[in-house]
Amino acid sequence: MTQTTQQDIITAKLFFNAAFPVMKVVLEDDPTMKARFQDVQAVVQISAFLERVGGEALACRLVFDKGQFSVVQGAAGATDKKPDVVLAFSSLAKMNTMFRGGLALPSIKGLGKLGLLLKVFSLLMSLMLMMPSSRPKDPARQRLKVKMSLYMITRALSVYNKLGDPVMSEWCRRQPERIYQFVVDDGGNPSVACYLRVKAGRSKSGHGVYTRRSPFVLFHFFSVEGALKVLLKDVAFVEGVEQGCVEIVGSPEYAMYLNDFMSILQGMLT
Repeated sequence: MTQTTQQDIITAKLFFNAAFPVMKVVLEDDPTMKARFQDVQAVVQISAFLERVGGEALACRLVFDKGQFSVVQGAAGATDKKPDVVLAFSSLAKMNTMFRGGLALPSIKGLGKLGLLLKVFSLLMSLMLMMPSSRPKDPARQRLKVKMSLYMITRALSVYNKLGDPVMSEWCRRQPERIYQFVVDDGGNPSVACYLRVKAGRSKSGHGVYTRRSPFVLFHFFSVEGALKVLLKDVAFVEGVEQGCVEIVGSPEYAMYLNDFMSILQGMLT
């Protein structure tokens, strides 16, 4: 059996802590998915076996509560609600493969709750919208892809720092308080906005426009279509600036550093 690598562990934790929370965007913004889960009250546990650390499992729980959704890290304990469904992978590598869109399946406990299971798989598969191969034509789906992708990547940047990547951690450590803001204009509709806040080694991501401090770097996308071109790498970041897809306000040097980290994380998660 292939041993779990440190890269497998980091990738899995990025899925649990950065990608899975983005399912909340789907449940709020996709009318079909919102209706599908509006009456669901259940806990679904996802876990994967860790060969290298004595057979422990890395796990998280998806908690649905009649329209409310949260991701809780760790397996259910003795005092927690027992999961209604458990998806258990034999290795982290297999779990990561599935969530990147590859062929890998978990063992399933809770097959008696087939309706819930089918709903959960449909929600998990909605994360595939963030994959480079996904190129939606419908404007609403395009906006959803951009929103999910930017929310995920800003959260992943903060998680990557907290997981102790030496390069990312050093980059965060030597900065005073700085805001890296992302904004997408959306044809008169409320814009997509999120940010990464860095301060002396600490980091935090958030949704919306950060109002307590002006951005150190602002990534301003002029349209959803322009944001898609950059996110899908149809144009390189510099070319995106030249073609009017995005403007960078602030330090171009630090913008490129952040773009490099974003590319690393996208490579791990897609």
